[in-house]
Amino acid sequence: MHIKNVWRYKGVMEVERVNSGRYGKKGSPAPRRLPTPEEVARTNEKNCIKKLRRKIQANFDPGDLFLTLTYKKEIRPDAKEARRILKNYLERLRRKWKKAGAPLKYIIVTEYENKSIHHHLILNDLPDGSGAKAANQCWKGNGGTHTEYLYEDGHYEDLAAYLVKETKKTFRKPGSPSKARYSCSRNLIDPKPKTTILKSDRWPEDPRVPKGYYLDKQSLVNGVNKMGYRYQYYRLVSLKPKNHAHKVKTKARTDTGNREQERKRKRSVAKPDLRRRKKKR
Repeated sequence: MHIKNVWRYKGVMEVERVNSGRYGKKGSPAPRRLPTPEEVARTNEKNCIKKLRRKIQANFDPGDLFLTLTYKKEIRPDAKEARRILKNYLERLRRKWKKAGAPLKYIIVTEYENKSIHHHLILNDLPDGSGAKAANQCWKGNGGTHTEYLYEDGHYEDLAAYLVKETKKTFRKPGSPSKARYSCSRNLIDPKPKTTILKSDRWPEDPRVPKGYYLDKQSLVNGVNKMGYRYQYYRLVSLKPKNHAHKVKTKARTDTGNREQERKRKRSVAKPDLRRRKKKR
């Protein structure tokens, strides 16, 4: 027997199979030992990235916004003041989104150690594609904004890993602006797996692909964990992705009239640009 976990959201199926001490046989035996603190930290970070990636993909679409919010040097706040500013900013966004007839959905990460305090924000676009302009207007007076767009293939590993690693050393500290790795709006879907106990203790190394899906071959992993139990993970993607018609309008708009910014907007991004960014004032 073995355990099969399946997550389903927005044209994606994630499948995880695993033997355990209660269900199934062991693979290559491994000596039992307590994991080191470093191993525990790596495992926790890996699981956090997986959870955040699923949450991004279940709640946001290609063309939604990835914003970086910075502060003017002369008014750069401390962590406590930054929390207040961010709270007011989200309230202004909420009013604009409500006026447009759309719910506000967001995920926020704040980084402040060894660099100027700044915020990363994943935000759903407005129905007419004017979300970037509205977000920039609401932040006006605090500093600069940099806007990128969630990329077309809909896989968010790089983005989730980047956001988690931004705060992995600081979110537990007493002066941290946030007591969690990230915060998000309460209206987000939190994908949960459907768990099935199967009689067979084995599975094919090449998964069966159901009709209407294709296997993301880069996601396929067959292995044995540190406790000696076999496991398998892979992702199936629908051949009929959802249509996001209003996102075309988003890419065609110009928020500031700046030609360089317009060229950037026409690009879908697979991961955040870690090079120095130009700020919009």
